[in-house]
Amino acid sequence: MATAVAPPGGESEFEAYARTRSLELRDRLILEHVPLVKSIAAHCAQRRDQRDDLEQVGYVGLIKAVERYDPTLGVPFEAYARTIITGEIFHYLRDLAPALRMPRWYRTLNRRLHESHDRLLASLGREPSTEELAADMNITLDGVREILRLRESYNLLSLSERGPEHDTPRWSAIRSLRHQSFRLPVEDRIALDRAVEGLAEFERRVVELFFYRDLTQTEIARRLGFSQKHISRTLASTLRKLKAEIR
Repeated sequence: MATAVAPPGGESEFEAYARTRSLELRDRLILEHVPLVKSIAAHCAQRRDQRDDLEQVGYVGLIKAVERYDPTLGVPFEAYARTIITGEIFHYLRDLAPALRMPRWYRTLNRRLHESHDRLLASLGREPSTEELAADMNITLDGVREILRLRESYNLLSLSERGPEHDTPRWSAIRSLRHQSFRLPVEDRIALDRAVEGLAEFERRVVELFFYRDLTQTEIARRLGFSQKHISRTLASTLRKLKAEIR
């Protein structure tokens, strides 16, 4: 039977694990931080019966955090682990999004908010303020508040019952503060996502493969089982629709 590894004097458990990679020490560190997973899962869950699934996903993030954490970087483990665990849970929820019919523009805003939150949490070692989120996202403080309001409104477990039309955002609140090279202002990206959402399913698929996944027309034709000419005509007609919609 293996004997637990006791850290030498002055050495933390994480430093000992980084040095020894002891499985027993790793498991002890995981068990010590189970309450963190439960707290994050409870915060992310929209209903009590969703917590168990989110906790299971969160444990995967906790294991990754313990195994990857570098104590020499000076970042508190809890801040680092919170980022990894939250990321795993959000990826899981994001995978459910297509079945729940969340509109594309909402997924774009929610993803940007998550990315800013995780980036700031890792760099600051604490929960970022609304002002810090606004600065990182290059939008107004009112815009962040509107996105947070939308997040509360778009209950993941009831979207399929109510449909995505149950709430109307204040579009005027969500605007970029300044121009960023090679990046669409957030209001233009919302307009584009709303226009794409209105396309037929096949048209959306072609647009996604061509513009978002950078496939050639020939590759798209091969994947979807159509001729290259048909894909070319579809792209041309779809772009005309988008142009007319966005004007």
